[in-house]
Amino acid sequence: PTGDNDHIKAVSTMLAEITRDDGKVLCLAGDPLDIATAQDIHGGEYITSVYPRPINLEKMADDISVYHDIYSEDDRIRTILVIDDDPDFLHIMENWLSPSYNVDCSHSGASALVYLDRKRPDLILLDYEMPVVDGPQVLQMLRQEPETSHIPVVFLTGVGTTEEVKRVMALKPSGYILKSTTRLALKEALAQQFKKKD
Repeated sequence: PTGDNDHIKAVSTMLAEITRDDGKVLCLAGDPLDIATAQDIHGGEYITSVYPRPINLEKMADDISVYHDIYSEDDRIRTILVIDDDPDFLHIMENWLSPSYNVDCSHSGASALVYLDRKRPDLILLDYEMPVVDGPQVLQMLRQEPETSHIPVVFLTGVGTTEEVKRVMALKPSGYILKSTTRLALKEALAQQFKKKD
């Protein structure tokens, strides 16, 4: 919608509800000022991408292709276990991923191991640095147990030094993503992980 702030507000509020309730992807295209107005209404939380005029149609088409891949998986919703000792980061991951996946969270390596005694997620996002039991130790324990050795584990961490990356890669995780990644890039990486698994 363009021009009329009341109209933008009404449409944006409706779209935010649909996006939140039905797990839809919301992309905004239009004049930069109108997009900014809509972003203020949404708070940016439910907006996946913006395309200000003049619109880069090639980028928009590429993004739509990615969204199609992400959201046209099997009708079974996959479960992702996020293991991180930062409650704020767990909250962000839940907001980012819950429209597409069942998201379970563990605040420590130890609590994750208790969870894994009861449930089997389709994929684990694992932090590197955690107190008591760190990420590499969790991965090592998972790989030693037949019941959990097959679960794909992707490190999602702020740690990126050469030595630490080498330590992790020696354990052969399914992937390694820095926490500075964008929401879209993370969803893209997860879609690729599930394609590999299929």
